[in-house]
Amino acid sequence: MSFLIAAALLSLGSHVSANAAPVASFSRSAASGNPPLEVRFDASASQAPGGRIVLYQWSYGDGYSGSGMAPTHRYAADGTYTVTLVVSDGFGARDVRSCLIHVSGPAEVFPFGTKVGQAAPPFELADLGGKTVRLDDLRGQVVLLEFWVTTCAACTRSLPVLAALRDRYQEKGVVLVGVTIDRQAQDAANFLASAHLNITCLWGSLDASRAVMALYGVEQTPHLFLIDRIGVIRYSAGSVDFSSEDLEPWL
Repeated sequence: MSFLIAAALLSLGSHVSANAAPVASFSRSAASGNPPLEVRFDASASQAPGGRIVLYQWSYGDGYSGSGMAPTHRYAADGTYTVTLVVSDGFGARDVRSCLIHVSGPAEVFPFGTKVGQAAPPFELADLGGKTVRLDDLRGQVVLLEFWVTTCAACTRSLPVLAALRDRYQEKGVVLVGVTIDRQAQDAANFLASAHLNITCLWGSLDASRAVMALYGVEQTPHLFLIDRIGVIRYSAGSVDFSSEDLEPWL
């Protein structure tokens, strides 16, 4: 599944040899000029304990690629792009580093991860009707991503509260997506119907839901992530105490 592939690609140290694997790292300059916006990347902080880095390969996230330790790339328009650097040492060992960047003048680099201030890992999962939902397709909206299960009393209490917040701010682009860890999809469907909740509920299969849960490092439910319009996590905690005060700064 693509979310498992994405998780593997975004991990550090994707290939390890008998020698110490290299470590990819890069920074970027602020975008300059009017579109096309020029951005200089710098991978000089990358390290190769087992030798030296002999190849720097870049994917700029807009369909173009390049090479070199400090290349310059021009983006045709403002936007959010996933930039990937692959470094290789003389022994054939590699490392991959991916970051989300927002190009519109001075901006931050957001490494992928599950902590506040990191770019939310991409995944895809089927909803209860069998339709595939991709997190990346929700870019531009404020996403409330809730991990829950019907056997969790705190989950069944907090989900209606989150749905009410979604309804209140829906016109401002707030969406609510639930990933259920129920053994059977029908259990989640029955609860949502009885509670008169209309939300995007993802399941696919128990294994698929658990894989996304593991990707996000969730150990217990309920757990809520607020993901902003460019895909960065701004809240990660239990959802019981989540309120409009936590949501409104990101509208």
